[in-house]
Amino acid sequence: MAFTDLPPIALVQMEVIPGRPERNAARMVDFIDDARKAGAEVVVFSEMCIPGYLMGDTWELDTLVEDFAAYSDDIRAASRGMTVIFGNVVMDKAAIGEDGRARKYNAVHVCHDGQAVGRDAVPAGLPAGVHPKTLHPNYRFFDDDRHFYSLRKLAESTGRSVYDWMVPFEVPRRDGGSFRFGVQLCEDIWCQDYNCGGDTLDTLRAYHANGAQAVFNLSASPWTWQKNDKRNRTVREVLARSPLPFFYVNHVGAQNNGKNILVFDGDTTAYDSDGSISARATHWSEDMLVVGEKASPVSDAQSEIEAIYDALLTGIAHLDDTRGRRSRYLIGVSGGIDSSVVACLLAQVCGPERVFAVNMPTRFNADVTRANAQVLCERLGVDYLSCPIDDIYQQLAQKIKATHFAREKGDYTRLVDENLQARIRGADMLAGLAAKHGLIFTNNGNKTEVALGYATLYGDVNGALAPIADLYKPQVHALARYLNAHVHGKEIIPENLLDGSTVPSAELSDAQDVTKGLGDPIKYGYHDALLRQMIEYRRHPADILGWYLDGSLLDALEWTEVDKFRAYFRDSKSWLEDLEWLARQMQISYFKRIQAPPIIVVSKRAFGFDLRESQLPDYTPRVYDERRKRVLESSIDEVFAIP
Repeated sequence: MAFTDLPPIALVQMEVIPGRPERNAARMVDFIDDARKAGAEVVVFSEMCIPGYLMGDTWELDTLVEDFAAYSDDIRAASRGMTVIFGNVVMDKAAIGEDGRARKYNAVHVCHDGQAVGRDAVPAGLPAGVHPKTLHPNYRFFDDDRHFYSLRKLAESTGRSVYDWMVPFEVPRRDGGSFRFGVQLCEDIWCQDYNCGGDTLDTLRAYHANGAQAVFNLSASPWTWQKNDKRNRTVREVLARSPLPFFYVNHVGAQNNGKNILVFDGDTTAYDSDGSISARATHWSEDMLVVGEKASPVSDAQSEIEAIYDALLTGIAHLDDTRGRRSRYLIGVSGGIDSSVVACLLAQVCGPERVFAVNMPTRFNADVTRANAQVLCERLGVDYLSCPIDDIYQQLAQKIKATHFAREKGDYTRLVDENLQARIRGADMLAGLAAKHGLIFTNNGNKTEVALGYATLYGDVNGALAPIADLYKPQVHALARYLNAHVHGKEIIPENLLDGSTVPSAELSDAQDVTKGLGDPIKYGYHDALLRQMIEYRRHPADILGWYLDGSLLDALEWTEVDKFRAYFRDSKSWLEDLEWLARQMQISYFKRIQAPPIIVVSKRAFGFDLRESQLPDYTPRVYDERRKRVLESSIDEVFAIP
């Protein structure tokens, strides 16, 4: 069936603010009016668009959940003369859920002209016009099974087939005919990973067999790297078995689970029955696509760096929603690439008038980085001050050196000295200035540093938000270039940070003197590629040893800079020592990551509640020892077949 055979359909890509059902419901009513004026007969919203989706254990507060559920009546009343499809929670007080409380469903609601649309052929037990989510994701940051009862569980508990509920809804059309459609919620389209009776649990195929003319998928699907491409492939594969017009409706904005801020790009899409894209909403913005009788726009796909930029802006803006007011930010600007990028993002989201910056040098900070910080802030137009901390640092250092216990004197090492400076900056100066001026301050660490613990607890592991903590260092550089070239159209972030003339450095000792090219002990590019495999693709160092031994290491890492690799490592032993250093740094830094501020998620796996780490004793699988021995016996030239 072609779109021209369907009634005019409005797909609404709305910003959903979690925990604000009154605001979301009122916005929905406005969109329904807009859709009516645009001539639409059917208007479709996203999953959990009234309460929000990522609510943590707020779902355990039955009084609140009852209130959320009751807003469905407001939307039903607004559906006069048209069909409205939307997502909201449904409570069944007569039944028990998985958590021992009143049963709750994450459900689609279907109403027409002020009434719920019933389906006589489905099993009894659900309110009219309600269709629960069939497949609950139980990975990454998704906790559906923790709070909601799935349609699959309902079918199992009643001895029915889940397909008994895959009966199309049927509503009248203005031309006197009727429109039959199926509904899904988010995960239901990712059916290849789920089984029913020895076959894929494909609800779209069941709707197709039962005479549906189209299927709507209501989603609350956070954006992460490459996810949209994967969804488009999945839709094509599913529609190849059951060709139908397919409508994916997602929302925009951000929601959080306490440790992660999840961002929603929308990407609301109308697919033809062969899986090709017929219409797509504007990324990251509220939009309403009207499809059916005439062609609709198809927005251009974004590049990775464009999408990351928009994702980070969306995540930062979310703090205003959570705090209920326009936040003002304090940022410690070091004159390095990370704080420069964060300062640019803050100024872009909030305007420079809501951003305050402070540089806190000691004698170890070079003139070039001090100048970088000042120049950056002048170009951005943010309020800047320089507040040297050398006097405080020297006083405190002498005090700690002179203080010891009766049983031992301790060892005032370079690391102790470096961490002391970081804590003065973070725990004292930034926290104190933020309190004095009513500001919140950011964490400027990148994912590479977070992974390796290259940060000081209560020093630069602090703040209300970590905007770039899911970006590896090369991505931070790419974002900096994008900001200069495409956002500002001129040099805002100093070029010496981009061309390599000023190396990345914490500048906490003479051993980190940027004027001598002395910087971080991280092999940027190579270490980032290793970390991505270990963090996002869940590879163990034993896997990496295997790649090294079979000569596929650099291809597996998707990092093929052979010359740089050979400059890093003279032999197999030095390579192995580096790998074990990196793995050890990750192992001993769990406690820092657990205490880190919320991270905006943009990758396949972010630290926080996305990647749930436990502090465990060190252990390696037995295959590691066997491979390690072979690596030490190998020649790096033989492994890579380098003449």
